[in-house]
Formats: sequence, structure tokens, C-alpha cells
Amino acid sequence: MSLRGKWLLFKTQHSQLKRQLQQAFLKPSRRNNAVVPDKFATDIVTKERRIFDGRILTADSGSPLPQHVILLHGGAYTMQGIASHREIMEALIHQANLRITYVDFPLVPEATVDQTLIFTLNVYDYLRAQYPDDQFFLLGDSAGGGLALTVLQQLRAQQKPMPAGSILISPWTDLSMMNPDLQAAARRDPYLTLETLKRIGYAYAGDHAVTDPRVSPIYGSFDELGPILMYFGTNELLHADDQRLLQKLREAPGTPVAAHEMRAMLHDYLLWTKLPESKRTLKAIKQFILTGQLE
Repeated sequence: MSLRGKWLLFKTQHSQLKRQLQQAFLKPSRRNNAVVPDKFATDIVTKERRIFDGRILTADSGSPLPQHVILLHGGAYTMQGIASHREIMEALIHQANLRITYVDFPLVPEATVDQTLIFTLNVYDYLRAQYPDDQFFLLGDSAGGGLALTVLQQLRAQQKPMPAGSILISPWTDLSMMNPDLQAAARRDPYLTLETLKRIGYAYAGDHAVTDPRVSPIYGSFDELGPILMYFGTNELLHADDQRLLQKLREAPGTPVAAHEMRAMLHDYLLWTKLPESKRTLKAIKQFILTGQLE
């Protein structure tokens, strides 16, 4: 673990971050303007569109490579993307010349899985129609990682074209939070709490069982989902569930997976973009997208 990583872990463990984040999850602001056109670097071309009663933002260099990343952001299905998501987009554009579309999907409490999943699937179809020559990849962190898996399962069930690959960062895949191993993990996580995530999970499920695969993709099938690159930390609440997910992925035919369990890293550590571990992870993500090959 890098010195900067150790400092971050110490800082978060001795701060008010956990309390502040729970408040943000349960009382989310809708005035977050972190991923909007005027916040991007001036050399990046952005195109913002209002479609299907929602919003997407596509960004690139103006003459990008054909690889097109669909970014499904984290935030426990209640919060919009933050500045770190924009920084990740900018890094992938500047360093690999990719095209990236940020999906501002419907959120709790205004929506449930019904609206969120339908919107995201519609966006996927729309982007494939708008950019027929592009090669698509899904990139999801935390809740966005769980949503990415659900999208893959739905695309396979509907016999639609699959992405060329998917990247999952600390995916939240079991919204029931019933795994008994989570109790011990909750004591190590410096900013996620079991009670808050369980409450949000049931709100997101709406009229569905929280174990419905559309809500919690860990209860679905992982066969034939295409290549998946996965990262998660050992110091996060969801560590045990990510290990369960990894086992299922490794057993699934047609779903090659390369996974990295990052020692002492926090949940969704990639959002701390200046960490050496985050920079190495982003480098591996770029390599996977550009080559289509897992390590």
C-alpha cells in the first residue's frame, strides 16, 4: 500500500466522513453540477442530451478512437456523479483518446429499479444506434457496477448485442445486505454503513423483492456476459460480497474475468484519482479497453 493510501485510510478513519456520507445518501442533493459541459477541460468536446426523461453527456477529443465507454456512476443509487467521475472521464480521454458517455440515470427516492434499469437499457440501445461503428465498454463503480451487471444480464436475456467488455469497481451487487460476513466488514469500512445501504436497497427495489436479480444481480446468471475486469478493496464493507461475486464469475462459462483484490484499499478507491493505486488501476483499465484483452 502506498504512503498516500495509508494517509487516506488514516484520514478517513479519523474524520466525520462516515456521518456526512450517510446524510448525503439519505438526503441527496439534486443541485450537483460536477459532470456538466462547462466543468470539462477546454480541449474536450462535450455533447449533452436530454433523452428518455433523463440526461446523458458524451465527451471526447473531437476525433476519438472507436472505443466508447459507457460510465455508470456510483453513489448508492441516490447520488449523482461527482467531480472524480469527471476526472476519470478526462483521464481516459487525454491518455487513451476514448469516447465516454456519462449516464445520469434516475435515482432514489424519485425512482426505483424499474425506471433506472429501463432508462439505462434505452440509453445503451440509443448509443449503439447513434454510434454504430463504436466498440462499447461498460464502466461501473459501486452501485454503477451493480447496474452494469444487471444491464449485461438483461442484454443477454433479450439476445441483444453485448459490450466488448466491462469494468467493475467495488460493485454493489446484493442490495439485501444479508450476508453475515458484512457485519465484521462494516467495522473496517471508514465511510459505508450496513444500515444505510440496506435502507436504500429496499427503497431502490420498489415493488420487487430485494433479491430479484434486476435489483441484486448477484442472484442472477453470469453465463455468457463477456470479459470482465474487476477491482475491489479489502477494507470495504462490500468485500465479502465482492468475493462471492468473483467466485460466481469464475464459474460462469463465457465470462472470462480478471480480478484484483486491493490490499487495505477503501470502497471505490478509484474516486481518489491521485492515489498511486488508482493511477495503476486506471492504466490497466485503459489497456483492457484499447486491446480488449484481460491481463
